Amino acid sequence: MSDSIAGTVIDGLEFARSGGVLDRRVALAGLPRLADVLTTTDGFLSVRLEGWRDEQGKSWLQLDVTGEPVLCCQRCLGGVEFSLSIHSCLQLIAPGEDWPDDDLEDDSTDAIAAEGELNVLSLIEDEVLLALPIAPRHEHCESPLANASEHGSSPFSALAALKKH
Repeated sequence: MSDSIAGTVIDGLEFARSGGVLDRRVALAGLPRLADVLTTTDGFLSVRLEGWRDEQGKSWLQLDVTGEPVLCCQRCLGGVEFSLSIHSCLQLIAPGEDWPDDDLEDDSTDAIAAEGELNVLSLIEDEVLLALPIAPRHEHCESPLANASEHGSSPFSALAALKKH
């Protein structure tokens, strides 16, 4: 498994026609939009991209991504590991080809425009961002406000206590 995917650009239709396969590890630090929701960019994602054509001549990409990025808990603001396991089946739609009407009925596949220059890293980052929870949080943790109530409701309550003495 190679470690570099940065700058990898493929022709999606040609990749599918030739049965292309990419097995890579992607550094979390190399995904700038994803880095905005992580507490640390240490670590990697395992990625496999495979292309093929079906009996009807449709071109497909199968993207599998696994890893454990550390997201920011929206309750306590600490790090929370998220077990990521993505299996996306993407139909490539060539220019001028009709888009499938049944995409609203079947969530197992999505359609994307077939580009002559498909940036693989951007595709991976898009799919990962779509798979993340809107508000990640630990199953059991306390909010920062709960800790603040132990010391009074505001920083000035401690001063008020001193004034009474």
